[in-house]
Amino acid sequence: MATDKINLMDFYQKTYTVIIAEPWDFESPDGKNIIRGIILSIINCSLLIFKANYKLNFDGVSGDILILSPRFKEGDFENGTNKEVHVNGGLFLDDYNDESEKSKLNENCKFVLIGTLNGKSNTILPGILGKVYW
Repeated sequence: MATDKINLMDFYQKTYTVIIAEPWDFESPDGKNIIRGIILSIINCSLLIFKANYKLNFDGVSGDILILSPRFKEGDFENGTNKEVHVNGGLFLDDYNDESEKSKLNENCKFVLIGTLNGKSNTILPGILGKVYW
């Protein structure tokens, strides 16, 4: 899919929710089994960078950047994130910036969650834009 075919407003400046299935006892400022945040980048149809609205803590590691990938073969981010996508999530253990190399994203993260990314919220966050790479 070419970048010029993607309407960035469909993906960015919107609050997304990750509903956590595992760990089953996860709690955040948003409530039990909920993480809210924004999409920083869609690297490709199977890799997405998500920034939580707060620091997350999982088994002694913390951060606010999650590397999300589809949990099942038929799930992907090709049609954006306006649908629910079952995801695996890794907590990024380094400083993230737009220039972070794709290969380092998976190398520098720890698998921490199984959940569902829900893009049905319409909350606008002004002034935050990310990148799409396809």
